[in-house]
Amino acid sequence: MNYVAEKYNRFRIRYRGEAPAVGSFYFTCDGETVREQFYLPASEDGVFESYTEGFLDGKLAFGLFDLRIQPRGDGGVTVTDITVSVEDVPAGGTYFLENDILKVGVELVWGGGLSYYEDKRCKIKGLKNMLNHADPGRLIQQSYYGTGDPPFVKGEFMGHPWVYNPVQGGDRGGCKSKLVDFRVTGDSVWVKCRPRDWGKVGSYTYSYMENTYTVDHDILRVDNVFVDWSGWVHPRATQEVPAFYTVSYLDNFYFYNGNKPWQDEPLQVRRDLIFWPEDWPRHRFFLDKENTETWAAWVDADDCGIGLYVPGAQLFIGGRFSHDGSKDPAAGPTNYVAPLYSLSIISYKPVTYSYLVTSGPLSEIRRRFKEEKDFADNASFRAYNE
Repeated sequence: MNYVAEKYNRFRIRYRGEAPAVGSFYFTCDGETVREQFYLPASEDGVFESYTEGFLDGKLAFGLFDLRIQPRGDGGVTVTDITVSVEDVPAGGTYFLENDILKVGVELVWGGGLSYYEDKRCKIKGLKNMLNHADPGRLIQQSYYGTGDPPFVKGEFMGHPWVYNPVQGGDRGGCKSKLVDFRVTGDSVWVKCRPRDWGKVGSYTYSYMENTYTVDHDILRVDNVFVDWSGWVHPRATQEVPAFYTVSYLDNFYFYNGNKPWQDEPLQVRRDLIFWPEDWPRHRFFLDKENTETWAAWVDADDCGIGLYVPGAQLFIGGRFSHDGSKDPAAGPTNYVAPLYSLSIISYKPVTYSYLVTSGPLSEIRRRFKEEKDFADNASFRAYNE
């Protein structure tokens, strides 16, 4: 069977599905047969679009020799149309959102995670990009933890067995996640990827991640979607929502942990954090149940830097790796924080949440987050496992 007999790097499938489904399509690229897997949520009038493997490397697919779809539940799936096209490849692999204040880099070659954040008002000499991007694990990005039980085969990281861990940028071996799709609309970029499994090398996960990045004056808003389609049963785990890495120079960690949020009470500060796995208790910061002021910031000695606000976060984990005060975004040393929320991933059920990023003096970071404190409540966290 030959559905398509031309070259292309993007395809579209229209379908009707009574149940979610996982499919495979087969094409030729560089003289070899390639199999790509994809996921179709149940829909009466569904459209699935994707770039082919090798899109960002300028490669073209030829033909579509086989298409197989397996429903994951009761009901069938009917493909009503398949179309293909050739799209321009983004130069450099990074797309920048920019206004008069902020410049934000979406790393398309690493699953659409954030690799660049510049505040044009920043007066810190020699500092432009506040984010670390030394490897695919060092971005602002989605990351989740799932099963370690068969049929899943555990990976390995830092000498330890590693559970199912979809990471937006790629895996521990530097293999890149697959860019599935992206669109630019005004001040926003939407991106979708199929992430790698962090503890393995060259292994895709059965999942998709989506981000919508929107720059509004001096604030970056990020809306996230994650859907697992493995069909596996996952245990409850503390999920990074999101993982967040800065340059080593921004080495003072601030957060609020009282029961009178948004009333300008004193902040907590940690100036001597180390590599977090070496001392978990000292690097986990549980938040008061009455605390809705759930933001954190990494700043320099003059209290200037970058902050992250995630409504609904239950605790923070943070620390400094090989601290040397470097301003180099590609250096090994980095600072890390992840707001955490405990949930168990449910196959075919999307996880959704939103967060804000802003920068500048610590007092301004706090003021902006206070002004925007009701932008989202992330009630989906609480409702997800109900």
